[in-house]
Amino acid sequence: MVGFVKARVITLLVMVAFLVPVGAVAQGAHLVAGPMVGSLTAHSARLWFEINHSDRVKVRCFDANTGQLQSAYGFTVVGPPPFVADLNLANLRSDHDYRIKVDLGGVPVRLPSPPLVIHTAPARGSGGAITLAFGSCANTAEYGSPQIWKSIAATQPLAFLFVGNAFYLPRHLKEFPYTYVHAERFLIKHYLKARRFAGFQRLLRIAAVYATWDDHDFGTPHSNRTFVFSQQSLQAFETYWPNPGYGIAHAPGTFCHFRLGDVAVFLLDDRTFRDPTKAPHPRTMLGWRQLAWLKRRLLRSRATFKLIVDGDPVLSDYPGHESWGNFHHERAAFFDWLFGHDVTGVVFLSGHRRFGELSVRPANTQGLDQYPLYDLTSSSLAARPVRRAKASVWMNPRRAGLPIFEHNFGLIRVGGPLGNRHIILELKNSRGATLLSQTILARQLTGG
Repeated sequence: MVGFVKARVITLLVMVAFLVPVGAVAQGAHLVAGPMVGSLTAHSARLWFEINHSDRVKVRCFDANTGQLQSAYGFTVVGPPPFVADLNLANLRSDHDYRIKVDLGGVPVRLPSPPLVIHTAPARGSGGAITLAFGSCANTAEYGSPQIWKSIAATQPLAFLFVGNAFYLPRHLKEFPYTYVHAERFLIKHYLKARRFAGFQRLLRIAAVYATWDDHDFGTPHSNRTFVFSQQSLQAFETYWPNPGYGIAHAPGTFCHFRLGDVAVFLLDDRTFRDPTKAPHPRTMLGWRQLAWLKRRLLRSRATFKLIVDGDPVLSDYPGHESWGNFHHERAAFFDWLFGHDVTGVVFLSGHRRFGELSVRPANTQGLDQYPLYDLTSSSLAARPVRRAKASVWMNPRRAGLPIFEHNFGLIRVGGPLGNRHIILELKNSRGATLLSQTILARQLTGG
């Protein structure tokens, strides 16, 4: 599905052709997961939550400062399960706080603590500080400590980006059900368990949350376009991640684009179109349709900084391990295109590796109008980190600074006056201590 309007939500103005048997709506509906905010703009916010069965829902949105009612929405959540409410709160003020109240079946619902705060994005061209956090590899079934999630929430990010492996599916295909229908239910069960993880709840209440996937939350380890349940996996992803979009026509996936102030973010899908690693060259990780979409979006963007986000490392090359370097023809062609079309302000964010690092591709020494490329890799949030004793295996000639062999998350801070903006790339440990920091001026990413 490319659009974001879910068939499970029927507004008062739109009728969806579902047949609900008499007596199918039970009494006593309650929240199962959420609420949370996904896609965010200066004037809207996409609200998501799940309830236990079909029921009438009313959502009211209030100005957090004055308490004045901003808007109200009435609709019915219907089956089949999961019973998800997914709606767009519109006509909001930029850079402003809002709260919500929810009624189910005419009865007010006590929302979980802490209360959800919706903070809209700053208007384009307004300047001001913008903070984004990101991370990958959250195997909370094995690493359930809430500490790193508390530290992320303490940074008060406008948005948090899951850069793949937001949870871990079984390692072997034989552990999945045999049919497509049962596989989708199986995937939804894993999504719901991850969404309800207690340590994650505070972050859900204070920041807009976006996601793309990597191998472990797409399918089995190292999965690619041949994964038998890829369609069911995408259906579950669309249900549980209220992103601004899910690919394009004729190329559904998890890739999408959004803008927060003067920062544009391009989330990539490195699994749906990925050729097997042993396929002959020229093989692809992103697929030509996704690459064409990315190029069109980059050419149209007037954002100061353009964050290209992928589940796999972009600049580092580790033979035998997953990265865009395994598809070096595709990567090299993209870099040639990037500089050939004078696209400025590009920074890469990535995950997967189970340790953190900053990789830098220096500017071309032949005097061409190129600028250095940076790839900040954050991994893992809550999965077993690579042991420090294995450091010699992970030699990266493009690495700036030291690798981070402990749980970590990435923090992106954009600031400075208009016309003289800067971006700070940081890696922080689970206690919130800064382990790596790189400041880049906007003019250093122009190739001039």
